[in-house]
Amino acid sequence: MFFRQRVMNLALAISAAGLLIAGCSGSDGDGYTTPSSLCGIDVPADALEPVLPDGGSISASPTSSAYTKRCRLLIDAKPVFSAAVEWWGSSTTLQRVATDAIGVDPFDRATPDHNYIYSSTGAVGSVDCPNQKDLKGKIYVSVRTADATTEEKMKKFITSYSASVASSKECTRKWGQAQ
Repeated sequence: MFFRQRVMNLALAISAAGLLIAGCSGSDGDGYTTPSSLCGIDVPADALEPVLPDGGSISASPTSSAYTKRCRLLIDAKPVFSAAVEWWGSSTTLQRVATDAIGVDPFDRATPDHNYIYSSTGAVGSVDCPNQKDLKGKIYVSVRTADATTEEKMKKFITSYSASVASSKECTRKWGQAQ
C-alpha cells in the first residue's frame, strides 16, 4: 500500500509539474539514472552524478516563489540534494548569499574570479545573464547536499549549474512574480 501510494504521488507530481527530470544520461551504476536536468534546467550529468549518493530510485520535487526556484532531489524517498536559482537585489554580494545558504559559509573556498564559493557540502555562484540588460537585480545559484562530497566536485557542479542557468529562461524570467 505504501509503495503504491509513493508511486501514485510521484506520477501526480511529474504530471503536475510538467518536466521534473527532463532527459537522462546513462545509469550511474547505483540503481537510478542520473538526470540531465534539475526541474527543467539542463545540467551535465557528469557534473551532477559525483555529488549524489548511491541509491535505488531518484525523483525531483520542485518549488518556487516570486524570488526563488528550488529543485530538491530525493533518492529512495530521502531528500539528498537541493539546488536553487534566486533573485537578489543588485547590491547583494556573493558573500551575502553564502551567509544565508545552507552547507556553505562566506569564508569557504572561492574561485579566483570571486564568482563561486564552495565547500564539500554546498556552494553558491553568481549567474551572468548575457541577454538580460534590464534585470533590476542579480541571479545567484546555491546548492547543498546531505552527504558530503569533495570541494572539487562541488566546484565543478556549481560552475556547470551557473552556466546552465545563464543560458536558461531564468535569465529572462520576470522575477518578483510567483511561477
